Amino acid sequence: MQCPRCHYELDENANFCPHCGMKIIRCPECHAPNLEEANFCQHCGHKLKEEVPQYQSPYHYQPVKDLYEGEVVGQEEVNNEIIDDPHIDHTIHWKKVIIAFLVMILAWGASYYYLATSPKIALANEDGVTIAATFKANKMSEAERLSNLAGSGLMAKSGKYVYMTDDAGYLIRVDENFKHPKEITTEAVNYINVVGNYLYYTNASHMICSYNLKTQEKRIIVKDNSYYVVATKDVIYYQNDSDQESLYAYDIASGVSKKLVNDHVYCINPVGDLIYFTTKTAICAYDTKSGQIALIKQTRAHTLVYNKECLYYVDDNGSLIVLDLKKKTSDTIASGLMGSALINDQYAYSYVGGKGIVRISLKDKKQEYVYKGMIAGYYDYSLIDNNLIVKENGHWVSVNTTNHKKGRLFK
Repeated sequence: MQCPRCHYELDENANFCPHCGMKIIRCPECHAPNLEEANFCQHCGHKLKEEVPQYQSPYHYQPVKDLYEGEVVGQEEVNNEIIDDPHIDHTIHWKKVIIAFLVMILAWGASYYYLATSPKIALANEDGVTIAATFKANKMSEAERLSNLAGSGLMAKSGKYVYMTDDAGYLIRVDENFKHPKEITTEAVNYINVVGNYLYYTNASHMICSYNLKTQEKRIIVKDNSYYVVATKDVIYYQNDSDQESLYAYDIASGVSKKLVNDHVYCINPVGDLIYFTTKTAICAYDTKSGQIALIKQTRAHTLVYNKECLYYVDDNGSLIVLDLKKKTSDTIASGLMGSALINDQYAYSYVGGKGIVRISLKDKKQEYVYKGMIAGYYDYSLIDNNLIVKENGHWVSVNTTNHKKGRLFK
């Protein structure tokens, strides 16, 4: 048997040619060798390969050439037919163009008016906390100012600006919506006071500094270790920690400090010719005219705020008590507090550890929690315009005491 390709003599049982390597295909009819690509046996003519049926699509198919069978239309004729189509109007209708333009202008104006007058969209920080103030700080009453200064004094209000600390404790100025912050210091401050054209505060070394709001000049005016700083028009009162916490007065005009009370003094409240303050065992009043000290009440007070001929304080038992200086009576407003209280004409606010800040009506003594959460310390909250600014997880948060909404002030 020979290889059908190279005619090399093959063994009868060979499957491949040892000379050319061709695969041997045997006819099933006569067993003669054939080329692999052969369709019919070269010896007997027997069909070697079965036809594989072509795939038939179930969908209708019409060749493209069949679609264009018939009369051939020249390209030029087609183009002329399109150009001369009587249904296409090439006239420019200027009235319609002008109307469309005016409609577009009106739509833009309406959109701008809506965005300008609608409530601002509150943004969210990376942790999902809203970045927006929840109230407008229109004013700060004198009682609110004294309340804040009885604590850490981290906020003051003058004109259209609020002076406060940012999250890092640096002194900044913001508008009444707590926006557009302007940095004033790059160090932590306390006891912020605004009087006339001057800003007074203690720096990181607890020295009293002045900042001219017009010229932006900064000066250290008192180098004593100062706390409970309260500024008036002519005098700055403070506790001199360098001198056994005695009460001192700094005369702004002369630049001279003078000791007033040789005792441990806290929570200073200047009212006219009198200065109300607390010691470790009593509430007292110092008369700036006579230099005499009057005992108001023998008690240990953790805070002291004067408002409308009354003194408000929290005693050792956590009770908020009001002393009526005119009637010489006292009354307990609330119990179970933690030692600090912020006062205005209507309410007292106090932090209750583990629960939040409770608002107490001075009129009927009703209580309501306006803020639920933890704050860093008993004095890490301020009162302004009957709303709160709270230090929450290291960030200042505004708390609207009416609707209880809160929002972080700074990113």
